[in-house]
Amino acid sequence: MPKEFIPTAIITVITLISTNSTMNQSTPQSQCLSYEPAVVTLSGTLVRKTFPGPPNYESVKKGDIPETSWFLDLPESVCVNESKTEPELNPQQNDIREIQLVVKPQQYQQHKGIVGKKVLATGTLFGEHTGHHHTPVLLTVRTLDEPPK
Repeated sequence: MPKEFIPTAIITVITLISTNSTMNQSTPQSQCLSYEPAVVTLSGTLVRKTFPGPPNYESVKKGDIPETSWFLDLPESVCVNESKTEPELNPQQNDIREIQLVVKPQQYQQHKGIVGKKVLATGTLFGEHTGHHHTPVLLTVRTLDEPPK
C-alpha cells in the first residue's frame, strides 16, 4: 500500500534500521522519512556546534555573536520525502547524516548532561529556511532521551 494512503496518525514513529546498502544506491521513497506533521524518532549522537551569528555571520573571532545549536549525528544516512503541502519549503532530501535540533530553552537545561551521548530524538521534521539553520533538515524536538540499556 502506498505511504500516502496510510493515515498520518498511524505513522507516529519511524524506526531506523541499519541496512547493508551502497552509498550510490537510491532509497525507495516508501523508506524515506516524512516532514511535519508526521512524528519521527531518530537515533544518533547529540553534539553541540557553534556558528558565527550577527552582525555578519562570518567569524566569532572578528566579533560576530556566537550561536550554539545541538545536532543529531546519525549512524546511517536518511532521506526525507518532499512535502505534498509545502514542497518549496520541504523538498526531497537524500543522504542526510546530520540534523539540527530545535529545542526549547528548558530542554537545553534539562538535557545538557547527555551532549556527546547516544540519544533518541522524537519530533517533527522541517526544511531549512533561515540563516540560523545549518542542515537541510531540522527536527523540532518533542522528547530527547538516552536509549534504554
